[in-house]
Amino acid sequence: MNLTGKTIVLTGASSGLGAEAARLLSAQGAALHLVGRDEKRTRAIGEELHAPTYTADFTSLSQTRGLAAQLAHAVPNIDVLALNAGGVTPPRLTDDGIDANFQANALAPWLLMTQLAGQLGTGRVLLTSSRSHNNAVLSPYNLAAALAGEPRVSGHRTYARAKLAAGVLLREFHRRNPGVDAGDFHPGIMATDFGRYMGRTGSLLKTAARPFIGTPRQGAERLAELATRQQDLADAYFVHTRRAKGSAQLHSQELGTALWEVANRATASTSNSAE
Repeated sequence: MNLTGKTIVLTGASSGLGAEAARLLSAQGAALHLVGRDEKRTRAIGEELHAPTYTADFTSLSQTRGLAAQLAHAVPNIDVLALNAGGVTPPRLTDDGIDANFQANALAPWLLMTQLAGQLGTGRVLLTSSRSHNNAVLSPYNLAAALAGEPRVSGHRTYARAKLAAGVLLREFHRRNPGVDAGDFHPGIMATDFGRYMGRTGSLLKTAARPFIGTPRQGAERLAELATRQQDLADAYFVHTRRAKGSAQLHSQELGTALWEVANRATASTSNSAE
């Protein structure tokens, strides 16, 4: 597909799936704006592809808001916002007092997305999710625990819950911004991150399972295909590039409203909250 004239903002672009997706989209002519947490690696991929780069750590709300301001100034019109950054971290609280997994995988992408709503216009938001969200449950009446981080809860469990929250917030964003197309997808288990939340055991499993799990290139091809698909994603959840059955909670308007309010309150201290 010829993407000449299309502007794509891609987060998590400094390595793995994101870097490969950047290369694919660049080869198709897209005008890329690349976001990464590691300044050196992000700058390197930007120089390789002749694309502007931005550095932000999604476990910092102030950095996320600063990134949004930079992008809003530099990119007046965004055709695709590919929210690919995230991952599993050991349970801890950020400097903002929020569970790191929830902040990096749900709250920060929501903040960036809402701050760039004006630039998206009739564009598209594609969120990299995880099949593990199906194993998580959220209640509109007990979201404080998800933000504050529950003691003795594994990193993978908090990650799954964060990915569910991110998907719910994505659909709530679409309800409030119906002109913006939206969808999320599970790219497959990648060799880049398989088992990393399990420490040494995860490293051993990763080595043993490598012949049976996907490559960053395969995941990147799936991201690029969905990001540029001519048909609307229409709030669907995809596994690879096929529509799949995600959690029933993804489309809960009650949960979406509650999460939106919680996200507004959690980010209000850094600046004015999203409408």
